[in-house]
Amino acid sequence: MKKNNEVFKLTFSAILLSLAIVLEIVCKMIPILKMPNGGGISLAMLPLIIVAYVFGLKYGIITGIAYGIIDCFVLDGYGFNVFSFFLDYILGFGAMGLAAIFRKKAIKGNNLYFILGFLVAVLVRWLFSGFSGVINANIWGYDAAFLEGIFGSNHSGTFWLYFYSFVYYNLPYLSASTIICIITGLAVKKQIFRYFNNEEIAPAE
Repeated sequence: MKKNNEVFKLTFSAILLSLAIVLEIVCKMIPILKMPNGGGISLAMLPLIIVAYVFGLKYGIITGIAYGIIDCFVLDGYGFNVFSFFLDYILGFGAMGLAAIFRKKAIKGNNLYFILGFLVAVLVRWLFSGFSGVINANIWGYDAAFLEGIFGSNHSGTFWLYFYSFVYYNLPYLSASTIICIITGLAVKKQIFRYFNNEEIAPAE
Protein backbone atom coordinates (compact mmCIF):
# COMPACT_ATOMS: atom_id res chain seq x y z
CA MET A 1 0.00 0.00 0.00
CA LYS A 2 1.34 3.40 -0.96
CA LYS A 3 2.36 5.49 2.02
CA ASN A 4 0.55 8.50 0.59
CA ASN A 5 -2.68 6.52 0.31
CA GLU A 6 -5.48 7.96 2.49
CA VAL A 7 -6.37 4.54 3.88
CA PHE A 8 -2.78 4.01 4.94
CA LYS A 9 -2.67 7.43 6.61
CA LEU A 10 -5.88 6.79 8.51
CA THR A 11 -4.73 3.33 9.57
CA PHE A 12 -1.32 4.45 10.73
CA SER A 13 -2.80 7.48 12.51
CA ALA A 14 -5.24 5.17 14.32
CA ILE A 15 -2.36 2.92 15.39
CA LEU A 16 -0.42 5.87 16.80
CA LEU A 17 -3.57 7.18 18.48
CA SER A 18 -3.97 3.79 20.17
CA LEU A 19 -0.32 3.88 21.21
CA ALA A 20 -0.83 7.34 22.76
CA ILE A 21 -3.78 5.99 24.77
CA VAL A 22 -1.79 2.98 25.98
CA LEU A 23 1.17 5.17 26.96
CA GLU A 24 -1.12 7.51 28.92
CA ILE A 25 -2.69 4.58 30.79
CA VAL A 26 0.71 3.06 31.60
CA CYS A 27 2.16 6.40 32.75
CA LYS A 28 -0.84 7.00 35.02
CA MET A 29 -0.10 3.65 36.71
CA ILE A 30 3.46 4.68 37.68
CA PRO A 31 3.37 6.68 40.95
CA ILE A 32 6.74 8.39 40.49
CA LEU A 33 5.46 10.06 37.32
CA LYS A 34 2.84 12.03 39.22
CA MET A 35 3.90 15.63 39.81
CA PRO A 36 3.56 17.13 43.31
CA ASN A 37 1.75 20.23 42.00
CA GLY A 38 -0.70 18.26 39.88
CA GLY A 39 -0.67 16.49 36.56
CA GLY A 40 1.76 13.78 35.60
CA ILE A 41 4.59 12.97 33.22
CA SER A 42 3.38 11.16 30.12
CA LEU A 43 4.70 9.96 26.76
CA ALA A 44 1.28 10.26 25.13
CA MET A 45 2.20 13.39 23.17
CA LEU A 46 4.98 11.63 21.24
CA PRO A 47 2.79 9.45 18.97
CA LEU A 48 0.53 12.44 18.29
CA ILE A 49 3.53 14.54 17.24
CA ILE A 50 4.78 11.73 15.01
CA VAL A 51 1.45 11.74 13.17
CA ALA A 52 1.90 15.45 12.49
CA TYR A 53 5.43 14.90 11.18
CA VAL A 54 4.69 11.98 8.89
CA PHE A 55 1.23 12.97 7.60
CA GLY A 56 0.99 16.73 8.04
CA LEU A 57 -1.11 19.34 9.77
CA LYS A 58 -4.58 17.96 9.00
CA TYR A 59 -3.92 14.47 10.29
CA GLY A 60 -1.97 15.79 13.24
CA ILE A 61 -4.83 18.01 14.35
CA ILE A 62 -7.53 15.38 13.78
CA THR A 63 -5.59 12.70 15.65
CA GLY A 64 -4.85 15.12 18.49
CA ILE A 65 -8.53 16.06 18.80
CA ALA A 66 -9.54 12.38 18.77
CA TYR A 67 -7.08 11.71 21.58
CA GLY A 68 -8.35 14.74 23.51
CA ILE A 69 -11.94 13.49 23.38
CA ILE A 70 -10.92 10.03 24.57
CA ASP A 71 -8.70 11.51 27.28
CA CYS A 72 -11.53 13.73 28.53
CA PHE A 73 -14.32 11.18 28.64
CA VAL A 74 -12.43 7.93 29.22
CA LEU A 75 -8.92 8.46 30.61
CA ASP A 76 -8.98 11.75 32.46
CA GLY A 77 -12.46 13.03 33.08
CA TYR A 78 -11.37 16.53 34.10
CA GLY A 79 -13.55 18.42 31.63
CA PHE A 80 -15.39 20.59 34.15
CA ASN A 81 -17.40 22.51 31.54
CA VAL A 82 -17.46 23.47 27.89
CA PHE A 83 -14.49 25.85 28.32
CA SER A 84 -12.34 23.14 29.84
CA PHE A 85 -13.45 20.61 27.24
CA PHE A 86 -12.47 22.82 24.31
CA LEU A 87 -9.37 24.47 25.77
CA ASP A 88 -7.77 21.50 27.56
CA TYR A 89 -8.78 18.67 25.28
CA ILE A 90 -9.95 19.78 21.83
CA LEU A 91 -7.65 22.77 21.26
CA GLY A 92 -4.92 21.63 23.64
CA PHE A 93 -4.33 18.25 22.02
CA GLY A 94 -5.32 19.46 18.57
CA ALA A 95 -2.34 21.79 18.89
CA MET A 96 -0.08 18.73 18.59
CA GLY A 97 -0.66 18.98 14.86
CA LEU A 98 1.18 22.31 14.76
CA ALA A 99 4.46 20.41 14.87
CA ALA A 100 3.83 19.88 11.15
CA ILE A 101 5.08 23.39 10.40
CA PHE A 102 8.59 21.91 10.66
CA ARG A 103 7.57 18.64 9.04
CA LYS A 104 9.74 18.50 5.94
CA LYS A 105 13.02 19.20 7.71
CA ALA A 106 12.18 17.10 10.76
CA ILE A 107 11.28 14.01 8.77
CA LYS A 108 14.53 14.34 6.82
CA GLY A 109 16.40 13.84 10.08
CA ASN A 110 17.04 17.37 11.33
CA ASN A 111 17.02 17.10 15.12
CA LEU A 112 16.71 20.84 15.66
CA TYR A 113 13.48 21.08 13.67
CA PHE A 114 12.13 17.93 15.31
CA ILE A 115 12.62 19.64 18.68
CA LEU A 116 11.29 23.01 17.49
CA GLY A 117 8.10 21.44 16.19
CA PHE A 118 7.58 19.70 19.50
CA LEU A 119 8.19 22.91 21.46
CA VAL A 120 5.77 24.96 19.35
CA ALA A 121 3.00 22.36 19.74
CA VAL A 122 3.48 22.07 23.50
CA LEU A 123 3.75 25.85 23.94
CA VAL A 124 0.33 26.30 22.35
CA ARG A 125 -1.11 23.46 24.45
CA TRP A 126 0.33 25.12 27.58
CA LEU A 127 -1.33 28.42 26.70
CA PHE A 128 -4.71 26.77 26.19
CA SER A 129 -4.42 24.81 29.44
CA GLY A 130 -3.26 27.86 31.37
CA PHE A 131 -6.19 29.98 30.23
CA SER A 132 -8.53 27.08 30.91
CA GLY A 133 -7.45 27.03 34.53
CA VAL A 134 -7.95 30.79 34.91
CA ILE A 135 -11.35 30.76 33.20
CA ASN A 136 -12.60 27.85 35.28
CA ALA A 137 -11.37 29.45 38.49
CA ASN A 138 -13.28 32.62 37.67
CA ILE A 139 -16.41 30.68 36.74
CA TRP A 140 -16.45 28.60 39.90
CA GLY A 141 -15.05 31.35 42.11
CA TYR A 142 -11.44 30.73 43.03
CA ASP A 143 -10.52 30.26 46.66
CA ALA A 144 -8.23 33.04 47.90
CA ALA A 145 -7.37 30.98 50.98
CA PHE A 146 -6.22 28.17 48.68
CA LEU A 147 -3.80 30.46 46.84
CA GLU A 148 -2.53 31.98 50.08
CA GLY A 149 -1.94 28.50 51.43
CA ILE A 150 0.43 27.89 48.54
CA PHE A 151 2.06 31.27 47.95
CA GLY A 152 1.68 32.96 51.32
CA SER A 153 -0.37 35.73 52.88
CA ASN A 154 -1.70 38.44 50.54
CA HIS A 155 -0.82 36.34 47.49
CA SER A 156 -4.32 35.64 46.25
CA GLY A 157 -4.99 38.25 43.57
CA THR A 158 -5.34 37.87 39.82
CA PHE A 159 -1.60 37.64 39.25
CA TRP A 160 -1.32 34.68 41.57
CA LEU A 161 -4.27 32.97 39.94
CA TYR A 162 -2.50 33.21 36.57
CA PHE A 163 0.76 32.16 38.18
CA TYR A 164 -0.91 29.13 39.72
CA SER A 165 -2.52 27.97 36.47
CA PHE A 166 0.31 28.72 34.05
CA VAL A 167 3.44 28.19 36.16
CA TYR A 168 2.67 26.27 39.33
CA TYR A 169 0.30 23.66 37.91
CA ASN A 170 0.65 23.29 34.13
CA LEU A 171 4.28 24.19 33.48
CA PRO A 172 6.03 21.46 35.55
CA TYR A 173 4.23 18.40 34.19
CA LEU A 174 4.15 19.70 30.61
CA SER A 175 7.85 20.60 30.72
CA ALA A 176 8.81 17.21 32.15
CA SER A 177 6.60 15.38 29.65
CA THR A 178 8.07 17.37 26.78
CA ILE A 179 11.64 16.60 27.80
CA ILE A 180 10.92 12.87 28.13
CA CYS A 181 9.03 12.82 24.82
CA ILE A 182 11.79 14.66 22.97
CA ILE A 183 14.52 12.39 24.34
CA THR A 184 12.49 9.30 23.44
CA GLY A 185 11.55 10.75 20.07
CA LEU A 186 15.15 11.49 19.16
CA ALA A 187 16.00 7.89 19.99
CA VAL A 188 13.31 6.31 17.80
CA LYS A 189 12.61 8.83 15.04
CA LYS A 190 15.40 7.64 12.75
CA GLN A 191 13.82 4.21 12.34
CA ILE A 192 10.30 5.61 11.99
CA PHE A 193 11.11 8.40 9.56
CA ARG A 194 13.36 6.17 7.44
CA TYR A 195 10.32 4.07 6.66
CA PHE A 196 8.47 7.09 5.29
CA ASN A 197 11.52 8.44 3.47
CA ASN A 198 11.59 5.32 1.31
CA GLU A 199 8.97 7.06 -0.81
CA GLU A 200 8.42 10.68 -1.67
CA ILE A 201 6.83 12.52 1.23
CA ALA A 202 3.50 14.08 0.30
CA PRO A 203 3.05 17.84 0.81
CA ALA A 204 1.73 18.78 4.24
CA GLU A 205 -2.04 18.98 4.42
